[in-house]
Amino acid sequence: MIINTNMDAITAALAYSDAVAAASTASQRISTQLRINSPKDDPAGLGIANRLSANITSYAKAVDNINQGISALSTADSAMSSIQTILTSMKTLATSSASGTASSTTLASNQLAFASYMTQLDSVANTAYFNNVSLLNGKTPTISVQTGINAGDTTTLSFGSLLSSALGSGSSLALTSLGSSTTAMASGDLVLNGYMVGASLSTDDSYSYSSNAGSAIAKAAAINRITGTTNIKAEIGTTQVAGSAISASGTGTAGTITINGTAISITLATTSDYATNRAAVVTAINLNSGTTGVTATDNLSTTNGVSLKAADGRNITVAFDGTNLTASNTGVGAAGTHAGTYTLRSLSQSSIVVSSNVGGTLANADLGLGTYSSNTAQFTGKARSGSIAAPTALAAGDLMINGYNIGAAFTSDDTASVATTTSSTKASSAISMAAAINRQTSLTKVTAAVNPNVVEGTGFSAGAVDTIYLNGVSIAATLTTSSTAADVVTLLNTYSGQTGVTATNNGSGVTLTASDGRNIAIGVSSGGAAVAGTRIGLGGNAALTGAAASSAGAMTYLSTVKLTSTNGTFSVAPGSNGTTNFSTLGFREGTYGGGSTSTKVSSLDISTSTGGTNALTTLADAINMVSQYQATVGALQNRMSYQTSYVNNLKTTSTAAYGNIMNYDLAAETAALASAKIKQNASMAMLAQANISQDMVSYLLKQYIK
Repeated sequence: MIINTNMDAITAALAYSDAVAAASTASQRISTQLRINSPKDDPAGLGIANRLSANITSYAKAVDNINQGISALSTADSAMSSIQTILTSMKTLATSSASGTASSTTLASNQLAFASYMTQLDSVANTAYFNNVSLLNGKTPTISVQTGINAGDTTTLSFGSLLSSALGSGSSLALTSLGSSTTAMASGDLVLNGYMVGASLSTDDSYSYSSNAGSAIAKAAAINRITGTTNIKAEIGTTQVAGSAISASGTGTAGTITINGTAISITLATTSDYATNRAAVVTAINLNSGTTGVTATDNLSTTNGVSLKAADGRNITVAFDGTNLTASNTGVGAAGTHAGTYTLRSLSQSSIVVSSNVGGTLANADLGLGTYSSNTAQFTGKARSGSIAAPTALAAGDLMINGYNIGAAFTSDDTASVATTTSSTKASSAISMAAAINRQTSLTKVTAAVNPNVVEGTGFSAGAVDTIYLNGVSIAATLTTSSTAADVVTLLNTYSGQTGVTATNNGSGVTLTASDGRNIAIGVSSGGAAVAGTRIGLGGNAALTGAAASSAGAMTYLSTVKLTSTNGTFSVAPGSNGTTNFSTLGFREGTYGGGSTSTKVSSLDISTSTGGTNALTTLADAINMVSQYQATVGALQNRMSYQTSYVNNLKTTSTAAYGNIMNYDLAAETAALASAKIKQNASMAMLAQANISQDMVSYLLKQYIK
């Protein structure tokens, strides 16, 4: 018998300990009703259960998201129903006005009610909000709803603009290029919504006679190559060439005008008046339109001559023999190649951001720097190059918009620009030009806004500069060959409050910005002599060649104006003064903001029988547009309802799986508890017995020794 080690007691004690642990585990599971109460119970199972628990909570939130999406769709649906009712009432009024039996009183009453309905339509579209998010005015084209628990488990809700300016016939109003440059775009000249557009290629244009790579056709193709990324689509417009003033009679000898490579023979009699000669030119050109793709229009004006148009947007190349036919006796625009326009539309009806890479030439794209709203007809005029000469100011007779003459720009219109230099006058600024255009907005339905004046330098070469002349302020400088562009920026920004100009380091040079569009007049000197603009980072397109070493001799850069209309496309044409100042001011003849056949509800007027008749088609198209939007919303509502059922099913399945892992088995645990209790009692009894047995051995030893 082993005395020192009581193995029976040890065995009984271990059994007792195991029984206590088993009883404790079973008791805990019965109390919490969970099979896993700590990681040691089932490490792998707990990990799975934790993931399932997170998924169950996320599924519940996804269902909430879906319900909110359904509520947003219901809000839009309700507003669309109201708009549909309003359009129906407007069409009823147009039907009344279209009848020849309607009296002048009825027509006036119809127009009054029609205008009221239009205001109400826009009010409904502008006030259709869900959770402070506008739904039907184009400001929120899409809403992404998280309808699942993983990244990418989203449903996109699409909303269109239902404003009166967006509803009607034709494509939506949009941004149109100027139609001026025939220079091909290089990669980086144009950046749309942050994405760089590649080069325009001659192979994309099989219609133009020359400068194919610089045509609107080629530029639109370059833009459309990345439509999948930018969500912006370019549509080719038309090419229009304004006529020239006629100041000379014919020679009586046959001459040649060549259009798109086709030589056209015309004889202008010496005894014929200018109108007769214009008519002869128009007839001859139009007889060859099948070959040239160009048609001519008599503007019935000695000043404005004969306009040319290519409906497919191809370039128009004009040449004269120079002896018997010239621009001055035919009235046709100047010799050379003329570009067409293209229109940019956001497929998601969101704003379009136009910019250029540093060193790129945005002018090659015929677009202006800035952000352009959707469903708005708009274009930006051509920027003028920096000049030390006295600038041209808008005069009465220079510009017509939608057939209305625009008056002169006044010095008093501009309180920001500094007029201390020869090349900078208040009347010539974009601020004054915009003010002149806006004085006629009630007639033209077109508004002018001043673009920020941005002068981008693309070259910096450190050198000595002791004075910078900026907008009439003489800035003392201590720049040397060791100075940096950052030094220039810091110096110029110290005087921003006085000059209205801020400077930034663009990585290649220095960019000057006047956010209010005021003129920027700048010169640089060292030791009293003018020095290169590269010394302050104004190299490249912003070079200060010719600028004098004084405020009076500074070079001035003028900003541009952006013309916009929510009432439909608009036309821009030279006034009675002809095309010289018209072109110098940055305008080109044409129709801007979309297709010329586009007509929106906002532009309708049913105060005449003709107006009522014309409105019927536009209103019918508007009703169809809203119906399509309603169908889209209805389909999305069904889709979201199906998604709700699907996510709820996933939640139920995950809940069941979680329960299978975590929940206790009552029968099994009560049996385990009873078993543990029995083992606990038995092991306790055996432990006591083992201890008694050991005591008996000790007693016998004591008796033996005694």
